[in-house]
Amino acid sequence: MIYLEIILLLGCIIYAAKLGGIGVGMAGGLGMAIAVFGLGLKPGDIPVDVILIILSVIFAISCMQMAGGMDYMVKIASKLLRSHPKYINALAPAVTFVLTMLGGTGYTAMSVLNVIQEVAKENHVRPSQPLTSAVISSQIAITASPISAATAAMYVVVEKMGVSFGQALAVIVPSAIFGAIVTAIISSMQGVDLDKDPIFQKRLREGLVRMNKHSEKEEETSRKAKISVVIFLLSVAFIVCMLLFKSAIGHTLGSRDIIIISMLMAGLVMYWFCGFSLDKIKNTPIFAGGMESLVVVLGIVWMSSTIIGAHIPEIKSQATALLTQYPALLAVAFFCVSAVLFSQGATAALLVPVAASLGVDASTILASFVACSALYITNIYPTTAFAIACDDTGSFMDRKWNGSFVVNHPFFIPGIFGLVAAIPVGFLLAKFVI
Repeated sequence: MIYLEIILLLGCIIYAAKLGGIGVGMAGGLGMAIAVFGLGLKPGDIPVDVILIILSVIFAISCMQMAGGMDYMVKIASKLLRSHPKYINALAPAVTFVLTMLGGTGYTAMSVLNVIQEVAKENHVRPSQPLTSAVISSQIAITASPISAATAAMYVVVEKMGVSFGQALAVIVPSAIFGAIVTAIISSMQGVDLDKDPIFQKRLREGLVRMNKHSEKEEETSRKAKISVVIFLLSVAFIVCMLLFKSAIGHTLGSRDIIIISMLMAGLVMYWFCGFSLDKIKNTPIFAGGMESLVVVLGIVWMSSTIIGAHIPEIKSQATALLTQYPALLAVAFFCVSAVLFSQGATAALLVPVAASLGVDASTILASFVACSALYITNIYPTTAFAIACDDTGSFMDRKWNGSFVVNHPFFIPGIFGLVAAIPVGFLLAKFVI
């Protein structure tokens, strides 16, 4: 029976990868129906914590978008990129990393990808270089964000092992930053210069490339937009302080409850001071994208926890010795699962509790955590696909790396090198911090 269940799990994951987007969650629903009604398995634990955190953070960011705060943040990022175009390969991943780390979701970074493409093109830089590093850095930044669902799902477990929030951040933030730096360096070396690219030259002659200099007059940012950004950032600071100084404050609240309460309150305070229409929040692009991610997490993680949870004793007997001897195998597991689940939060919610139940220590979990960022392995993840779609120069179209063989695309090698570099840094930091 176990082999049939494994086949079911792998089959649904492969089908999920084919469907992409919200279809990943639907494939999970199919797996749950077969596992429960067909094979008689007991439903596993629903990843409630991850779902609630994603919901609350997406709600707060959607309120900020309604108030104009997201446009304001993009405007600041655009000015930075356009003011220093020579450093686009360094600034692009830095901008998306910071936006994602502060926002807890990659959807904040997606808004600047088109700007990155324009700045690169206008300055004769191959757009695939900064776009690649920007996307991967954004994905890695999720594992460094104090308010991401992935970090919360991980910290819920390691907190019970005696790890403080400050210790966790001291490991995951520097390792993620180092991985993003390596990614940026490798990305900047990929491909010929734009002026030497025959695909670009051909598209330019055919009039398929827009090379107009940026000259649009920017509208003045409203006071409400600036206020909404301040409110959101203050809520993030409040969450971090509540977790960092938990013992000094003397509260017993977990990270999930602090994040949810703070994000819901932030949305309300934005409404008070910024006066937007509540009825239109659900129509914002970020809210729609967030709801899609909820279906993904609910379907695929619930199915996976149902099948894997039914065999924890067998898995524990086989895996404990291996993980004890080769702790880096946990990073490999994070990497492989995130590559097929397309969600850092889903991966953390699924594997971190399993790792803890197998006796894996907190330092190994923290050091390996950055490997939950392998969403770039295929080029169908929303931010990855959008980066390719917004580039009209054809820098992603070379037949050697256009994704025709799933992994032959510009995101693969920089992402691999970035994580391979980040994980040892995590183990080194964990050794001194924990």
